Amino acid sequence: MNIIVTGGSGFLGCNLAKKFLSKGHHVTTLDINVSKYKFRKEILKKTKFFKTNITSIESLKKVKVKPNSVLLHCAGQPSAALSFKNPQDDLKKNILGMINIINFASMKKIKKIVFASSFNVYQENKLTPKLKETSNCDPKSLLSISKFAAENYLKIYASHLNIKWNILRMFNVYGPGQDPNNPNLGMISIFLNMAKNNPTLNVKGSLKRFRDFIYIDDVVEAWYKIALDKKNFNKIYNLGSGSKVTLIQLFKIISDTINKKLNIKVRKGTPGDFLGCYSDISKIKKDLKFFPKTNLKIGLKKFDIWLDENKK
Repeated sequence: MNIIVTGGSGFLGCNLAKKFLSKGHHVTTLDINVSKYKFRKEILKKTKFFKTNITSIESLKKVKVKPNSVLLHCAGQPSAALSFKNPQDDLKKNILGMINIINFASMKKIKKIVFASSFNVYQENKLTPKLKETSNCDPKSLLSISKFAAENYLKIYASHLNIKWNILRMFNVYGPGQDPNNPNLGMISIFLNMAKNNPTLNVKGSLKRFRDFIYIDDVVEAWYKIALDKKNFNKIYNLGSGSKVTLIQLFKIISDTINKKLNIKVRKGTPGDFLGCYSDISKIKKDLKFFPKTNLKIGLKKFDIWLDENKK
């Protein structure tokens, strides 16, 4: 199969490229930047890479791909904190970028788009924090507004152009390949690196918060299944572990993993941040036979080892 990955230099995109290459598929990657990290560069070298700006349809027109490909759309602005600092950039990359990707798919006769969305599109529900795909959506951050808008453009515009689609609302993804120097993305990556390298762990928001953390290999397996699936198109799926983990529990596991007592300092939270939520993954289990395999303790240990092995 021919696979196209937007955001191919990023954490998710690069891991997806690696997975599909390992299974013998032909992979084309698109990104505005070439990754500075060696482990990502090595993967991209094995793909057909195009330096591409998804906010420019003229840039996308120059990309050469085979018809009937499946496009995995991971490119965009992924940080809630940065969306408040630069709303225009968030809008261009996440909304205009999606419109351009759909038009690109139509021009190149791409058969299906799979979109990397976020649990942040949901309305926070303190009474029922386990979220289903049918739960109410009420974005509270600028990132979640743009993600939800992009979902709706995909559902309506792609369907209008007879392009199949799937949306994966991902919860908190972590693991090897994540940028250890990015202070705005990846809750576990931020906290684990902070705990390893600083005397104090600065936490934005309440320690009573809870999340659903899912290991990158499990995420990639779900994407692989949905890319190859031929019957469950035009559907939205939650992609998480299905387990609730409080920040206190997370910090205990981090402390045990790195064998270090943590000094925690609580700071003001990010606007629009949830107190807590986790995923109901019964739908993706039923339709795609997807079952997460990596528990948090094992995943954190693997991530910690990888970080030590890939220090600059």
